Amino acid sequence: MKSKKVYIIGAGGHGQVVAEAVMKMGITPAGFLDDNSALFGKKIIGIPVIGRIEICSKIDGKFVVAIGDNLTRKRIVDRIKLPVEKYFTVIHPSAVIGKNVKIGAGAMIIGGAVINTGTRIGNHTIINTSSSVDHHNAVGDFVHIAPGVHTGGNVKIGKGAFIGIGTSVIPGIEIGEWAIVGAGAVVVKDLPGETLSVGVPAHIVRRLK
Repeated sequence: MKSKKVYIIGAGGHGQVVAEAVMKMGITPAGFLDDNSALFGKKIIGIPVIGRIEICSKIDGKFVVAIGDNLTRKRIVDRIKLPVEKYFTVIHPSAVIGKNVKIGAGAMIIGGAVINTGTRIGNHTIINTSSSVDHHNAVGDFVHIAPGVHTGGNVKIGKGAFIGIGTSVIPGIEIGEWAIVGAGAVVVKDLPGETLSVGVPAHIVRRLK
């Protein structure tokens, strides 16, 4: 794997965090891809921005879509239509991964994260800095578990959900697809999809659709 070229799609803040995680894995990313033409030819954290996202179909290597926003990340994956084997899964060496954990293609496990036994992490999902995902969780595709989130055992988080920084989720909870949970919330009951919830305990403040 270390001989493979890895490209980071997205040169923003999260992209740089992911690039540094890849470097910690012993691989220097071959470049950033970004649609911001003002960045072309520049180096960010020592890595060149080599062109627009679409050129990924013309270059050999593996790719990670390092965009923090879930819907934007999904739109890019849908747009570029790469086969699943072309995606690189990032696991920072300081992360703690339990036995029988399955981590999807293009997922990003950032420094200090803990994922305990029997958990499934979906494709293109972010488990961000110093968050913990306890045993036998099921985390869908395109989820973003923000820094400092802690989930109990047997939690289910649906596709595209965003769990805000510092949130706690008690065991056995189910959070629906494309739900948003605000920072610092404490989730003690199931939350349906496409809702925004905040507070201690977390409560729905509005429907998103």
